[in-house]
Amino acid sequence: MKRDNLPDEVRDELLNISDAALTRISFSVPWQYGDSLAVTDEDGFPALPGLNKEDSTLTRETLQNLCFSKAQRNPHVNTAVRGESGRLTGFGFSVTSGEWEIQKVIDEIEKDPRNRLYYYLPKYMIRLIIEGELFLCLTCHDSGFVEIDFIDPSTIQSKSAGNDGIIYHPSKTLFPLMYNIRSNGKDFQQIPSIFCARYPDLLSVAKKDDSYDPKLQGKSKSRKQIFRQFNGYYKFIVSLEKGFLTKRSISHLRTTLEWVNHYENLKKYEIDHKKSAGAYLWIFRITDPKSFKIWLTLSDEDRAKTGILAKKTPGSSLVLPPGMEVEVVNPNLSPIRDEDTDVLGMISSGLNEPEDIMTGRASSSFASVKASRGPMSDRTADEASYFKNWYINDFWGSIFFLRSAVSKFPATFDVKEAIGWTQSQEPKFKTIKRRPEELIKISFPVSEMIDLESRARALLGVKHGPIAETLGISNETVAERMGFGGYEKERLKKATEDDKYPELVYETGSVDSEQIQEGAEGEPKKPTLKPKPKPTK
Repeated sequence: MKRDNLPDEVRDELLNISDAALTRISFSVPWQYGDSLAVTDEDGFPALPGLNKEDSTLTRETLQNLCFSKAQRNPHVNTAVRGESGRLTGFGFSVTSGEWEIQKVIDEIEKDPRNRLYYYLPKYMIRLIIEGELFLCLTCHDSGFVEIDFIDPSTIQSKSAGNDGIIYHPSKTLFPLMYNIRSNGKDFQQIPSIFCARYPDLLSVAKKDDSYDPKLQGKSKSRKQIFRQFNGYYKFIVSLEKGFLTKRSISHLRTTLEWVNHYENLKKYEIDHKKSAGAYLWIFRITDPKSFKIWLTLSDEDRAKTGILAKKTPGSSLVLPPGMEVEVVNPNLSPIRDEDTDVLGMISSGLNEPEDIMTGRASSSFASVKASRGPMSDRTADEASYFKNWYINDFWGSIFFLRSAVSKFPATFDVKEAIGWTQSQEPKFKTIKRRPEELIKISFPVSEMIDLESRARALLGVKHGPIAETLGISNETVAERMGFGGYEKERLKKATEDDKYPELVYETGSVDSEQIQEGAEGEPKKPTLKPKPKPTK
């Protein structure tokens, strides 16, 4: 029989051990986790590394990477991020204008293969939600076309520590002038802000900063005459961030990182609990001390041959030698049900997403679920308003500004608008110059959370006249309240359809159509009995 390399004195001690000491010996066999799983929490439970209360030392790049990782790996965060992006730039989103010249530019910028805004805009929105920052590089061509490229927020950094990678105006601390970008992981370049194109004199202010380096600006400049009005620059950055008046921002997902990690660790404990609840334990008792002493002196290979340490198959037979007993024991653990609702509530609050949408499981009553849709609809409307203001004024305003500066595209358009009332209560009109971005309209997706039927009854009138006629409110405002944007463009489309297709016949009578439908769906009328004819003589 092959033995291991135990010294003779150790083997003799094992054979001569007293029975009283032998009864106190116990050991376990590794079953679930091996030594290779070195990543554990403070309790020794295998888990992914998470944040702790000392995470304030983490850099912004680290926190943004953690947010990005959670958005890819955690289903709750992924659902919330995709849901918010879809509610802002999903089905129904469009940018239109009633001015044909402006609409041509919009179609060119959105559908050009170099931009593909129809495809990338929802992805830009997702990155903004995840990282809290969005940086887009606008490359102006001499033809007036503006090319749009995404810049990863983690690449905007400085060579020196403690700098955000952005040169700000000294007296306007939230007014960026120059961006320091690390490309290819090693090379740095500087790209000016769009404000340096609108106000070229700001370049003299940026030069006073210690981080300003003309040697890093070669890829942002051109020698063409048309770009001298921008101090030679033809690349500019327009940005959007979700911070609270901070130079650099971190996504609101940062508020959920700690609780998401706690929730994931709890789920890992529950998984281990469920595995343990369905497991069983083989307990061998060797009643003969002499046989146990001999078994202890065996090598690992010889012990495995005895069957005690061999893998057991449910339903198999086990032959025991004299002096040995075996027992199969189940843990009989108590079940765990809904013990993590408080942590899940913290995650739901941080993500601004109801639990039933976030988890895909409605555990509340219909009334409570319906009550949560109102605040969520308000938050969606607020986010749409914030994005609309930036998208019109900063994004499209910059594109139209660059295009009009290097091409024959007009910087302003003449628009006839009512500015007041005459003494005879007639509207007074005046031709006003409007910038192109002031003449575009954004249509956002109409959420299913909105009670569109009730809103239509209130705005269009059922038991009262239409709001537009009763209060004199603009039809465009009424359409926007119902979720239909781009009113002027829609009217033009309607005129095109009227000219292209045969006329539809729609007759309205004195009876309301809803009343007609209710009458049609009501109980059938009782047949009238005809009088019996009198008998003839």
